[in-house]
Amino acid sequence: MKKILFFVFLSTLALGQVKIQVSAPATLDQVNIADLDVSRLTDLPLLFVVTITNTGEPINIKLHFQVFAKIGNEPEDIFADAWSLPFTVERVLNFTNQDLASGRTNIKSDKGRTQIYEEKIKRIKELAQSTGRLPAGRYRFVIQLLNESETSVLGTWEKVYEVVNPSRIDLVSPSYQAEVRTQFPIFKWIAPYFKEFEIYVYEKLPNQTTPEEVVSGDKNLRWRYKTSETQVQYPREALPLEDGKTYFWYVKSYLQGSRGVEEVRSEIWNFDVKLGVPSVPRATLSLTPEQKRNLENLIRILNQSGNNEIATLLNSIVSDFIVLINGRPATPSEIEEVFRLLGDRNKYEVIEVTIEEK
Repeated sequence: MKKILFFVFLSTLALGQVKIQVSAPATLDQVNIADLDVSRLTDLPLLFVVTITNTGEPINIKLHFQVFAKIGNEPEDIFADAWSLPFTVERVLNFTNQDLASGRTNIKSDKGRTQIYEEKIKRIKELAQSTGRLPAGRYRFVIQLLNESETSVLGTWEKVYEVVNPSRIDLVSPSYQAEVRTQFPIFKWIAPYFKEFEIYVYEKLPNQTTPEEVVSGDKNLRWRYKTSETQVQYPREALPLEDGKTYFWYVKSYLQGSRGVEEVRSEIWNFDVKLGVPSVPRATLSLTPEQKRNLENLIRILNQSGNNEIATLLNSIVSDFIVLINGRPATPSEIEEVFRLLGDRNKYEVIEVTIEEK
């Protein structure tokens, strides 16, 4: 779910009679690479609004726009260095990134001086191929106003964004379909780079059959809590969880993206409260909904691509199915990319599958 909520950072700098004011997001946790593609003008999001105010006589000025990036341990490098031809500001001139990209202003590019470093941008796109987002890093934007002869800087705006690409919230405990022996369990989850969370705990009612049904209303909501931590205990002042009942829980957070504030939700997990019952370790843990979905998709694609023996082998997996890329758990978008590649049987084939028993 997306919300139209835009945190605004205002900066006003001036020298003499000309003033520049820029309205832009205060933070950008992630940026879709497609949102920077000026070839898709009708779908570009609003990223900034520039207001140039002149309190004196009409003046001819130039616009200088630069983009720098620092990715990983590499030094900061420039990716775009754009200049405009002289244009006149009489009183007030407003424009957005959408206006500049579509040519809806009287500000024209000085193509002889503007440099877009295509090789550097190509590398950014390659890094973003699996996720569709700008790589995590430090991105710096600079806008300058200069007089026509470029002997004086009339105004400057600069903004640095630390793009961290938070992508998912992984629940830890109570584990999926677990049995808990307390009315006040401790909830844990993993969510790098997210800062604020909301946890929801619902009681499953007799007429409810799916997780989505259980968490769709407020009548069976037993606890909702905002926190900056990734571990909280069900409070004693809340309505106690009841013996023999099933409860569903999930965690959500928000991130500031290039299209505004977006909501990110974890999976919905359930657990049973079993008070006074001796704890017996389960011989086999169930696949979580996401693990089951990924496994079913992989088996289907392997069968379609002629890898029936591998598909049959994977079909015997009943727990702890994890897709690893370079030794780390793959993100959902990376898993989708693997499925897409495996679906092209004329270009890619499965060389080896490793299954580890725990």
